Amino acid sequence: MLTAGPSLIASGVARRSLLAGIGSLVALPAIASPPGIGPEAWVAYEARLRARLVDAGGGRFDALAERRLLDLTNAARVSNGAGACGWSDELALTARAHAADLADRGYVEHLTPEGFDPTHRIGVLARRMIGSASENIAYRQASSPASAQELMGIWRGSERHWVNLLAPAHDHVGFGVAIRGDRTYCVGLYAHPDGELAAPLPFKINTVAALSNVLDRGSPHIESFSFTDPLDEAARLAVGQDAAATGLTPGVYQVRPRMRVDARRYQILWGPIFVRV
Repeated sequence: MLTAGPSLIASGVARRSLLAGIGSLVALPAIASPPGIGPEAWVAYEARLRARLVDAGGGRFDALAERRLLDLTNAARVSNGAGACGWSDELALTARAHAADLADRGYVEHLTPEGFDPTHRIGVLARRMIGSASENIAYRQASSPASAQELMGIWRGSERHWVNLLAPAHDHVGFGVAIRGDRTYCVGLYAHPDGELAAPLPFKINTVAALSNVLDRGSPHIESFSFTDPLDEAARLAVGQDAAATGLTPGVYQVRPRMRVDARRYQILWGPIFVRV
């Protein structure tokens, strides 16, 4: 049940395997998705998010507040010695979808009732982005919609949220603000994308050739890639590029680009999630 007054949640779920370990800004206990989310659940979640982008969860989006949050965020970052962030349409799209889902179903969490987390949302909706993001959520119930300044004030009052917002490594942001009745739901996503695909990767893929054509033209160049279950964070059961060339069995996969750092090391990154049909 939602309670009146401001509420906030911060998450630093940034699932990117780095050379020196896992880099994250943890503001909540680690989010663990329940095992066994099948293809039907992924397809239904993607459809839910797309629908929320159309109906705003039964309310409306506040585009002016979203852009004002960018200005306020960059002013705070610059005054604290961090660089300004650029606007990311893909992060904003994902933030809007989750804000609208919160408004539609009346909850305030990073983890959906089905078990999907911020990285899953980015994988489902950001069809070109390589990388992951940290997420802040703010909620307010009042007689009038919360302004951008009020939403920033909620985050400013929480050390964990403020750490997410000011993290020097971030250089792109996106915000989604959904208003339904007397409730305002705000989602902020902060990231340092590692690259992008040359074209959006379709969510449903019929042929491996269609997949390879997109991945072969990433920027920066993708050294190689594998495919994993989106819930397999450690990539223990990855399907290699060569094996995938002979055909992927139907199921849900996440692209795991591998970008070489030097002759001996490479980074294992996160790309879009897709359904092989």
